[in-house]
Amino acid sequence: MEWREGLETVAAVVDKVGDGELVRAEPVWFGPGERPLFGWLTGPASGEARGAVVLCPPLGDEERMTYRTFRKVAESLAAHGFVSLRFAYDGTGDSAGLPTDPDRLGAWIAGVHAALDLVRQASPGWTALVGMRMGAVLASVAAVASEAPPDACVLWDPCLDGREFLRHQQALLVRLFDGRLPSPTGADTPGYWYDEATVAALEGCRLDLARLRDTVPATLVLTREDRATRRRLLARTPGLEDGSGVAWEVAAGQADLLDVPPLDAAVPWEALATVGTWLGSRAPEDRRPWHMPVGPDGVLVATGEGGRPVHERVVRLASVGMFGIVTEPVGGGSRPWVVFVNVATEHHIGPGRQWVELARRWAGAGLSCLRFDLTGVGDSPVHPGQRENVTYARQWLDDLPDAVRSVSPDDPSDVVLVGLCSGGYGALETALTLGARGVCTINAAVSSTSMHKESGLADSRRQAFMTLPMPLVRLARKHGRTAWWIWRTVRQVVVGWAPMAVVARGVRAGVDTFVVSGEDEVRPLREVAYWRWFGERRLRRTGRFTLTVVEDMDHSLLIRDGRERAAALLDAHVRERFAPPGA
Repeated sequence: MEWREGLETVAAVVDKVGDGELVRAEPVWFGPGERPLFGWLTGPASGEARGAVVLCPPLGDEERMTYRTFRKVAESLAAHGFVSLRFAYDGTGDSAGLPTDPDRLGAWIAGVHAALDLVRQASPGWTALVGMRMGAVLASVAAVASEAPPDACVLWDPCLDGREFLRHQQALLVRLFDGRLPSPTGADTPGYWYDEATVAALEGCRLDLARLRDTVPATLVLTREDRATRRRLLARTPGLEDGSGVAWEVAAGQADLLDVPPLDAAVPWEALATVGTWLGSRAPEDRRPWHMPVGPDGVLVATGEGGRPVHERVVRLASVGMFGIVTEPVGGGSRPWVVFVNVATEHHIGPGRQWVELARRWAGAGLSCLRFDLTGVGDSPVHPGQRENVTYARQWLDDLPDAVRSVSPDDPSDVVLVGLCSGGYGALETALTLGARGVCTINAAVSSTSMHKESGLADSRRQAFMTLPMPLVRLARKHGRTAWWIWRTVRQVVVGWAPMAVVARGVRAGVDTFVVSGEDEVRPLREVAYWRWFGERRLRRTGRFTLTVVEDMDHSLLIRDGRERAAALLDAHVRERFAPPGA
């Protein structure tokens, strides 16, 4: 089958997966009971499959960028007749552990082996590994070390080794922040920091195509045309040019997936079709029944704070069935609920996985926490007619309150909402709607030109956003600076149109409001003289308002120092205000 025919199959999956016509997908905990891993098992809804595939994601920020793509890979593989498991390595995503735990590399490779064991339970027979970037290196190492190697392996835009991965990610962070190397120790990469031991282990971990070819019957390597990966791999491994044991294809669309801002990342449909078609040409044609292995409804994970265990369970929220994970003390937690909101269109783990780590930390202090995906994001479905991956989607105005009501039906106001950027906006919006007990925001987006009356995001129910009046919107299309200067001047007089007025609404309504801002992000809050000299002081005197400015904290918390300082501030505030006494 040519890849174009495969692409049509992928498109059919995209059209029908929301109706459940082709695909069955279920969350699953698996692996060692003391350190459970989390993943999604996806397969044909018919109940019959040709084989099973383990999807090994990239590491670090590249995992964030490719999360949606890997979900689409799983769905497209189901159309080709395969069961697949996409999962989070130990200390990443929703799996147990911390990124600073010892032996990271060993734990990640062990996770690939555990994933292979699980898919073989679900669909005994033919198996394959598919890994992207550093995930391709981990897949190759795991395949070579396995007592029962897979039948095929796909290396998708592979790194040559861990050294290349770390250098690329560090260079990206330096470029983003004007040549400043943020961390003097270990390796600081966008959103994730690796300690010295992990750096040393990664630098010694390399892709060995010769051993992989001798171990696995069939291997496909997809490389980018704008990089020298293929040439360098061939130079490392003489004898591959004849094509024996290794097939080569182009990793089409990879630049539009990884070399763009996260909100612009596009699913590389052509490469998806290539992978599915190639695997389909290697797997047996006959289909056998597959089943969803019975796993626990919830698991115990350690908080990392004295090793205190907390309980996690999967939940479905509201009538549409949004996906979420509840973290709470063993035996249940105290109120209020802490609810974490998505950052833009990223899935529910938060910046640098902070929502996971804070939820477990606060559950260890006695609180019940929920992290979940709004509709069209991460692992949640869409409403009829809704598009995926739309930041500030109008449907979220209902999704957020409905999610809170799902976990706290008796008193939806007994909740503390936590969010970064657009998630901070969503937290403020929901706090105003429900009269929430508290809200904690980091670099909250409360002013923008994107939600004016003519935009598709406009909705009269929005309370927590300040947008340009329409005459200025029209002026801004040709004279942006002039329009913005006029708008800033007007707000010096009409102080109720200033961004700080949004925060003030919640404080006056009785919401405990905790605001963390970087030096750049605090300027819109203080640009109006009234709020800078008088209003902010009046808000502080209520005892319900705290504004903390963190120097050198970047907007998206990509740098370790700012991210950890913001998390420490949130941790201290939530414990002081909301945790049960003596926690």
